[in-house]
Amino acid sequence: MSAFGSDLVKVDNNTLNEIRNSLDIVDVISSYLKLTSKGKNYFGVCPFHDDHSPSMSVSKERQIYTCFSCGATGNVFKFIQDYENISFMEAVKKCADMAGIYVEVGQVKKNNKYQDLYDIYSLSQKFYQNNINTQLGKKAKEYLHSRFIDDNVIKEFGIGLSLNNKDGLTKLLKSKKYIDSSLIDSGLVNENNYELNDVYRNRIMFPLHDLNGNVIGYNGRVYNGEKENKYINSKETKIFKKRNLLYNYHKAKEEVRKLHEVIIMEGPMDVIRAYTIGVKNCVATLGTAFGLEQAMLIRKLSDNVILCFDGDEAGLKATKGAIIELTKLGITPRIVRLENNSDPDEYIINNGASTFKDRINNPMNLMEFKEKLLHAEYNLNNTEELAKYINNMIDEINKIDDDILKEVTINKLSKETGVAVDLIKSKISKKNVKIEVKKKNDSKLDKYIKSERNLVYYMLQSSDVIKMYQKKITHMPTEKYRQLAFQISQFYKNNGFINYADFVTYLSDDDTSLNTLGEILSLTLNNDINYDEVEDYLNNIREYNEKEQSKIYKNKLKQEFDYKKKLELANKAIEIKKRSESYDR
Repeated sequence: MSAFGSDLVKVDNNTLNEIRNSLDIVDVISSYLKLTSKGKNYFGVCPFHDDHSPSMSVSKERQIYTCFSCGATGNVFKFIQDYENISFMEAVKKCADMAGIYVEVGQVKKNNKYQDLYDIYSLSQKFYQNNINTQLGKKAKEYLHSRFIDDNVIKEFGIGLSLNNKDGLTKLLKSKKYIDSSLIDSGLVNENNYELNDVYRNRIMFPLHDLNGNVIGYNGRVYNGEKENKYINSKETKIFKKRNLLYNYHKAKEEVRKLHEVIIMEGPMDVIRAYTIGVKNCVATLGTAFGLEQAMLIRKLSDNVILCFDGDEAGLKATKGAIIELTKLGITPRIVRLENNSDPDEYIINNGASTFKDRINNPMNLMEFKEKLLHAEYNLNNTEELAKYINNMIDEINKIDDDILKEVTINKLSKETGVAVDLIKSKISKKNVKIEVKKKNDSKLDKYIKSERNLVYYMLQSSDVIKMYQKKITHMPTEKYRQLAFQISQFYKNNGFINYADFVTYLSDDDTSLNTLGEILSLTLNNDINYDEVEDYLNNIREYNEKEQSKIYKNKLKQEFDYKKKLELANKAIEIKKRSESYDR
């Protein structure tokens, strides 16, 4: 392992330290997540697991983050690497750009077992894009132009064309020596009577990308009045899982971070249409119900969310489903409902850019949306139904965390129904929002495991403890603690100091040790080091090693028949036992 990761090219340790020291981890993570100050640290909802309450701690002093629930741990490099799903060196480059430091990282290595599929899709997109720019693509372009999609937008979104040819793409891919099974696995080619043919024919091809911008699927649309399914979406493959993706995510994320707002739509054409009028912070679902995985992707972008699904009943159902998934993660979306069952694409064409932007700039808050739904459900002129309406509204008010919004909604409900404010308030529950730090249950751990964990914890705090470890411990019983203790010792040997944030960088390509580090840093131990306790940890570990050695010699003794060797083994076992017993005194 190199000092700071195996994929470094031209960035030395000093430069890495300079980049990291130039950034404040609280500022960096705050640009991605909402953090709340509590004591010396900041807390936020962890983006690396299905977190419902703030369990990620960010330390300004140590310049690291730690999730007390899932154990995710790292510095600014590690956070950006995992959050954006990019390589370590790409994260370093992003941090360097933030810090205003020039670095040359060279070519980032790729090592993907599905690389053939990525390459097949990359080649297919070039093929489709070339088709649309030939004479054979003239009608497809005319159709797009009639839909106000000009050549710049066609190029921007990589839109292409599959020709009315049964095996044009198949022949190209076979000429590049891709094996038949890879072509079929890609979903671009099918097999019929032992013959391979193209899946997409005579369709405008809208490429679908993964989170990093790689083409991994298509949305193929008819354009010439064909009596076929309007769209054919790619089947799921080893690299294309709809529930883990959102259309345009890779392009929208920078715009979302600038505007601190993301708009969720239903289809690619809605997103593309919005882009043509300068609304570029949009993503879309891919023909599936909006699920928890997609909600977690949205949370990575922003907690300021607008839902703008189609205006029909299906769109209303999709809106309700998205609200459920987003609120599970603590996100309260705002909602735009378009008239006349329109989707955003149709609405912009029929009503104009300024009208659509006005709707986006004035969305309903969640309570207004729910109130509108309840209004439609109940007859407020009927006393019993009015009572049901009020009780349902009180249930919804109970879910509001914003005290001002809660007060406004109560007063509005009172004015609307004639029920006294005090009576409504008497039905409202008192809710206290707490930041919960889940403590590990150590009661079932024996003293040896506790000693290993606590020793490693204090090795991270003090070079003196590292020296005590180096002098007195030759072997840590548990492999993961042994590995981490060794890495700490090596870091100190190489650098002459121990520093949390730099040590995380040192472990950048050692996921096992990083996971163990997260476990260790989530311990709630006193940071004031008691060296007598450290001596106890060392003695406990040595005692364990001696007992294990004693067992080994006893087993050898049972199996040995030579008297002289048996006597040697017995003496060795007695000597080890005496040393072991000395630790108890």
